Amino acid sequence: MDPCKAFSNEFPSSPPQKVEQLRASTWEWTSLSPCSRAAHEAQETCIIGGGLAGLATAAALVNIAGMKYVQVFEKACQDELERPTAGAAVQLGPNGLRALRCIGGDELVSAIMQQGTCLVGNAVIMPQTEDGEQNIMMIADSTKDDTGLSQVLIRWGVLRSLLMNLLPPKCITTGVGSNVAGYSVENMDGKECVAAVAADKTTLTSGRLLVAADGIYSTFQSLIRSGDKLLPSDIEDARRKNIKDGGRINIKAVAPTDLDPEKFQPGTTYSFFSPGGTAACFAGPAGKGYTYWAVSIADETSADGEVQRFLSDTTTDRESVKQKLISKLAILESPECQFVIDLIEQTNASAIFIARSVEREHVGPSLVSEDGKVVLVGDAAHAMSPAYGQAANFAFEDAATLATCIREGNDLFSALKDYSEARVARCVEMQRRSAERTAKATRGEKTEDVSKW
Repeated sequence: MDPCKAFSNEFPSSPPQKVEQLRASTWEWTSLSPCSRAAHEAQETCIIGGGLAGLATAAALVNIAGMKYVQVFEKACQDELERPTAGAAVQLGPNGLRALRCIGGDELVSAIMQQGTCLVGNAVIMPQTEDGEQNIMMIADSTKDDTGLSQVLIRWGVLRSLLMNLLPPKCITTGVGSNVAGYSVENMDGKECVAAVAADKTTLTSGRLLVAADGIYSTFQSLIRSGDKLLPSDIEDARRKNIKDGGRINIKAVAPTDLDPEKFQPGTTYSFFSPGGTAACFAGPAGKGYTYWAVSIADETSADGEVQRFLSDTTTDRESVKQKLISKLAILESPECQFVIDLIEQTNASAIFIARSVEREHVGPSLVSEDGKVVLVGDAAHAMSPAYGQAANFAFEDAATLATCIREGNDLFSALKDYSEARVARCVEMQRRSAERTAKATRGEKTEDVSKW
């Protein structure tokens, strides 16, 4: 079975009957789906992680699979969970919007388009000529004409709030999950349950199924690959296995301002790549009154071969990061990136988000534990290079596909297996293409249009 085909533009000419049934049902959203045997077995599901992947999965299990008892556990406090400036912004493509429509209906997609910005093109700012002439390569976005859905740039925190609004009251517990080190399987009231546990084996959560949406450095991704149930004493090292560093630091935020309409086209994103790929700058409208910006800085190698990072892993002072970033771009002496410097200067330092450019070295071979008690979604399953801007889109595909497999499943174990097989195949292909696009982008070469993939 290939549930991921429900999110692509084309399908096999003669799909297997089960795939055809899944495809048809996935495209139709209903808030009152009948509860299948697989969904019944998955009642009282615990989701570790209240980011976009975790919240979307919770909403999908309720709206698509018809499950009534789903609980999300988020390590951040309630104030942080509700902070609208968290996480900068997300660029949603047609695949992500189709998945979100499955999860929350046309009402959700309409709210996203209203609170974000529908994109119509991308402008690549080219280095000035020797005569000082500024060249801008305008690339029209044909996504809407080709698929019926625009690409949308929306603030991360706003999108998270929209997803939270889809959930039943009191289904999110905050302040839980930062110390998860594994899981245990136990019998409770005659039912076999799975519990997320801390390093000292203290039970943190308990349910019939555990969905791991715990991000790039996932506890459960490591456990599924090793076949263990508890991480070793060096927990952080274990979480960082199977992670490949891309040699860049990504710094981004949303500035509370619009791009100057006299200098910039509406609905258009702007990018600039410094010679040699040392720095890559990007900016675009993320809803009325807001502009998203992002800067990617490459690590440098000294004459003696020592790698020097722009920021250390222990950097926490956002104001110093802001000033250091402005200085870095100024040193480039490239007037082409002045538009980003202006946005950075207008940004509250506390809103700046910092992350290394990392990706999962290998996806799979399975996204489900051997005992069928734990399943991965989002970055925990397939962290990929940010060059594609597909991390959130794929997380929403995960959520809709998992819920659909459970709704269609004769039993939970086979439903999870179907989900894993479908997602691994799609993610491995995207990861390969993502890495290729990253290399081209940093060299300033023309890249593949992935908005409709």
